Amino acid sequence: MKNHGGGRCMSIRQSTQLVLVVAILLTIAMESPVGPVYAMEVEGFGPCYTPEELAKVREWEKTWVGKKIDKTNVDQVAEFLPDSYVNNVYKTPENWNEKESYWFTIVPYQRYIETPGMIEATKQYAATVKTDAEGVIINYADIAGRPFPNAKTAMEHMYNFDFNTRGDTNQKYRIGPVVEKRSRRERCAEQNMVEMFWVHRVDVPPKPTVPNNSKAILKSTFLHLFTPPEMVDTMMINLRYIDITKSDDGYLWYAQFRRIRRMQTAQRQDTIAGTDLVYDDEYGWDNHIPLNTYKLVGKKDMLCARHMDVTKNYLRVEGQTVANGITRERTSVMIIEAYNKDPNYVYKKRVLYLDPETYVVYWTDMYDSLGRYWKGYEFWTNPVKEEVTGHEKMYMAGGIFIDFQRMHGGCSKETKVKVGMSEVNRNMFTIAYMQQLGKSSH
Repeated sequence: MKNHGGGRCMSIRQSTQLVLVVAILLTIAMESPVGPVYAMEVEGFGPCYTPEELAKVREWEKTWVGKKIDKTNVDQVAEFLPDSYVNNVYKTPENWNEKESYWFTIVPYQRYIETPGMIEATKQYAATVKTDAEGVIINYADIAGRPFPNAKTAMEHMYNFDFNTRGDTNQKYRIGPVVEKRSRRERCAEQNMVEMFWVHRVDVPPKPTVPNNSKAILKSTFLHLFTPPEMVDTMMINLRYIDITKSDDGYLWYAQFRRIRRMQTAQRQDTIAGTDLVYDDEYGWDNHIPLNTYKLVGKKDMLCARHMDVTKNYLRVEGQTVANGITRERTSVMIIEAYNKDPNYVYKKRVLYLDPETYVVYWTDMYDSLGRYWKGYEFWTNPVKEEVTGHEKMYMAGGIFIDFQRMHGGCSKETKVKVGMSEVNRNMFTIAYMQQLGKSSH
């Protein structure tokens, strides 16, 4: 009986200690900006920071989270931003039609965990990846997920970026004002865009490929412009093929002339609807991975707009090149240089700042054929619930796009976003669909 009673007292003591521990943990969880605690890490899907690195970031955040950054204090966080934005935007807002100051806010780093579909596909297919001597994936169309969960080379990281299918099928309505700084004129482009992946699918059935893909399409894109006025109801479809030696097929429906025009390969280097982006600039790089050679320069902490809610934090008045209110969090990114194999390509070099958690490019610099700094873009994201699975997928929310040579630029926000869609009219990726829709709009 004595031993039994003593054992009972120990049980009560242990229970009391357990309750205290749980209470402390709950208090920390409620007060800390850190996301949920993950009981089990999945290989290749860890955070961008080690625990030691994250502890230092949290210390830094005690000073900076919630701070409004403008021309008076941007120098104090300049190490986490591109030089072009520090010196040519935030310190000199008058160059971009802003009399007082552009500003943004620092928010806590929030870890992002990929969708279960992406994680499971990686577990299933990563071990089956085959590459040639140059690192090009041979069985490219047969796999899904991240092909290199423990990526070491720049090429491997870029393939992981390439296999981010953005919910397999997605749709957005982009509003993108472009400001001509010298004349102070603003021109707004509005467009609806639908993107569908035929292979590498991880979240929405059929997975990993769409059956009866007789043309061997990698992904198809549909674009419908509503402004500017001279481009109203102009449409475009783009078909990218699995075969990396085969150029994209792009077709334009010009509403004014009511006729179809095929895009030439060289036109992918033309700017889009008066913006500063060429077609390859979407997402930081929007073409086949083996078209470039890559160099992994290293890692760097950057302030990235990973959780940018444009419905709340996009503050802009007409004539402003840059939106105010952007929320940026400190993130460890990889610096990758990309050199196109075509000697006549529009850029001599791209520098991509790639986040290994989301495999999204958040900043990119472009250099002209003489090696001079030319353009600097920022891409924003925000998690969006997939329609089919309900899981959150990190998706584009907008961005800033500036040509620093021409002193020309603008920003955009993505609205009416849908990710992980189950129903897509595949006819929209055909010439006949554009012709029918174009004729019915007149």
